[in-house]
Amino acid sequence: MARLFVALALLTFALTVWAQPTARQSQPQPPLVFRVVGEAQAFPELSVLKFTIVGEGDTLGKAQEQLEQIERAVFKALSKFEIQRGQIQTERFAVIPLQPSVSAPLPAGAGLRPLGYRVQRGYSVLIPITVENLPRLLQIADAVLQQGARPTVVPSEDRYGYSERQPYTLIEFMVRDPDKLVQQAMDDALSRAKKLAEQAVQHIGKVTLKLVRVQVSSIQTLPERRTITPEGRDPISTFAWQPIRVTVSAEVAFNYE
Repeated sequence: MARLFVALALLTFALTVWAQPTARQSQPQPPLVFRVVGEAQAFPELSVLKFTIVGEGDTLGKAQEQLEQIERAVFKALSKFEIQRGQIQTERFAVIPLQPSVSAPLPAGAGLRPLGYRVQRGYSVLIPITVENLPRLLQIADAVLQQGARPTVVPSEDRYGYSERQPYTLIEFMVRDPDKLVQQAMDDALSRAKKLAEQAVQHIGKVTLKLVRVQVSSIQTLPERRTITPEGRDPISTFAWQPIRVTVSAEVAFNYE
């Protein structure tokens, strides 16, 4: 009886040892996870010239009169480049009272009388662009500034109106189909992840990879815009022609069998 017990114990141990590899093989393998960055580039196909015309005066009428005077000169300069009024879009219009600075608190109910008024009107012009006609675009921008227009101030979400502390924009560049450029960057990220997965399973032998998860963490586009200062510390003549670059950061997971 004791011999039978020992034999059964040995058989049970042998079956357990033999079954362990099979049990391990039947368990699903954890996915292969890779963090990759895909990239796509394209030179701009469209440019947007943005400028603002400002008129000031002690009355609204005089401020509007000064604005219209500068406006006529700017539109005349644009017409020399075959840009007509219909191609110029109005994007913003603002009337700002010019208030005096007061150091002492005012009596209750007292108000400040404006010293004058500022009238601002922002414009944009869409111009097809290539590296060959880039000098023409810069000539147009220079001509607009010479007639009294200003680079457009990018409004801040937490501040009203225009501020000298906010960034200035003169020219923006874009491609005709930005979604296509993002998709190309996404395809590049997936291709990089697949190559890494194939390298990781080379020692296993012939396996089948299956994409199970793609999680995009960020999409970035550089450069987004061209900015200059109104004082000309960053002259247009120093502009460097460069492609628009889109990067997609993603986490990609594969199962294999």
